[in-house]
Amino acid sequence: MQTVARALSVLDCFRGGEERGVSEVARQQGLAVSTTHRLLSALVQAGFLEKNAESSRYRMGRALAEYGQIAYRQHRIYLAEPYLEQLANTTGASASVATRHDIHAVLLGTSRWRETDGHALQGVRLPLHASALGKALLAWSPTSDDELRGLPYEEGTERSVSGPDELRRELTTTRERGYAYNDEELDPGFRTIGLPILDEAAREQGGSCRFALGLRGPTTLMIPERVPFFIELAKVTAQEIADRFAAASG
Repeated sequence: MQTVARALSVLDCFRGGEERGVSEVARQQGLAVSTTHRLLSALVQAGFLEKNAESSRYRMGRALAEYGQIAYRQHRIYLAEPYLEQLANTTGASASVATRHDIHAVLLGTSRWRETDGHALQGVRLPLHASALGKALLAWSPTSDDELRGLPYEEGTERSVSGPDELRRELTTTRERGYAYNDEELDPGFRTIGLPILDEAAREQGGSCRFALGLRGPTTLMIPERVPFFIELAKVTAQEIADRFAAASG
């Protein structure tokens, strides 16, 4: 079990998409270089990592792409794609669907890249407290004080929520106004609107919000005068996605 846990921890070093060397991974994990090399070799053999023959550095392997596609189909995120594209084309912003994994919101699907983002890859894993998607997932789910205390408040910008008490107040406001908002709390120069995608059980019985919809754009696009219009469009899209998921499940 310890070996498996170490291997998974090593694999986690590659979430950012960069290539990493043996010594770099060993330092990050606090492991001996020899132990790290064995773990990396095992992950390469399993297809979870690949070794660059020229640089002798490691990167994500193709097996993970296969597993990612399987999860993508199982969660039926592809059903949301037409709605994400329509919302993105109408607003000029980037639309996405996310779910919660532990202390982060994880992007499962996004609209095609927009010129406003350039070639920079937005993080796939977003801190719950500093992202509109994360706030939406928390606000529309039963969330304990212990969960809020365990969030990584060191992540984000100086505009981010700084602690559990402040976040609890923010979540209350989010529920009352009907949407979550991220005003340069994660990426300077960008704002995001977050809305819950609620199935019938979650709407009627107050269950956990499984998915959230995000609409992200630069501050020059997401100006205060446009935000109410974007919110209304996003609300319609969130309901359309919820209905599409429900129809597929039925």
